[in-house]
Amino acid sequence: MSNIFLRQLLMLHKIPRIPQKISTSELKRKLRDDGFDVTQRTIQRDLKALSQVLPGLQVDNDKDIPGWSWTKETRLLDIPTMDGKMALTFQMVDYFMKNIFPPSVLNQLSPYFTGAENVLKSVDEAGYAHWREKVRILSRNQALIPAQIDENVITVLYEALFAGRQVRARYRNRAGDEVGYDLHPLGLVIRESVVYLVATIWDYQDPRHLALHRFKQCELLDEKANVPESFNLDQYLAGGSFEYGEKENEKIRLKARFFDWAGHHLLETPLSQDQQTSDPDDDQLLVEATVNNSAQIRWWLLGFGANVEVLEPQELREEFTEVAESLGEIYS
Repeated sequence: MSNIFLRQLLMLHKIPRIPQKISTSELKRKLRDDGFDVTQRTIQRDLKALSQVLPGLQVDNDKDIPGWSWTKETRLLDIPTMDGKMALTFQMVDYFMKNIFPPSVLNQLSPYFTGAENVLKSVDEAGYAHWREKVRILSRNQALIPAQIDENVITVLYEALFAGRQVRARYRNRAGDEVGYDLHPLGLVIRESVVYLVATIWDYQDPRHLALHRFKQCELLDEKANVPESFNLDQYLAGGSFEYGEKENEKIRLKARFFDWAGHHLLETPLSQDQQTSDPDDDQLLVEATVNNSAQIRWWLLGFGANVEVLEPQELREEFTEVAESLGEIYS
């Protein structure tokens, strides 16, 4: 009897939540992989009996692809019971990362999020129920309201990315024009409040990145995506592809003097692996580092205002001189 109970428990864990479903033949294969070799008739009989006592368990008698699934409202039943630390983890994932996960993943995690909330409400273990009053994530950049992304776009792009398939899309470019692309997804990049798809377009081999909120329509294609053999997402990012400016991918040796403790955080969080600093005193800190010659490094430096002086390279110093003169004229 214990083997039957274990088999049925494993079977229930393999049944997905709507809108996904699983056939009895697929359940038979999965159970066989776990060491339980039973017939489809036995599985069908077990599921019918279990559905009488588990209201959330239902069958879709579609003639083409029949299958079993849990309803969205089915509450989480897990063994062992979720404790406070696990509940806190799920709550933080739900609160801070729900804009990153695809809807299909969120649908599967939804009962865990609900279960976690119930655990923290019922058992205030170590004060975890009050975590939202005590945890914040801050950014050094100006906080922006995230752009709205069509749910179908997220679903299709995530599925295409992980399944290695092409996507036919309608995309609104920066000029406001809507264009059509056949895309080969390569990766996703989350940068502050914007999510980007890294992909090649048609038969071109150079990767591009496109903001998800600009996609107007996406269709998952059957064709396999063509991934360049040399592509590596980390190398693509390290090459400065997300650091906008006319001189992307070019390196410079930055030398800058910071005043009034403005740059002292660089002693703990360096600009680069080869960063060198002078001995800091109460007023100044001299920093040298190899960085990408991009608009991003310029925006970052400008954010310090009069608390930084660019010394080298000379071309960058001249740029900042012109900016300072222009600001002087504006505010004079």
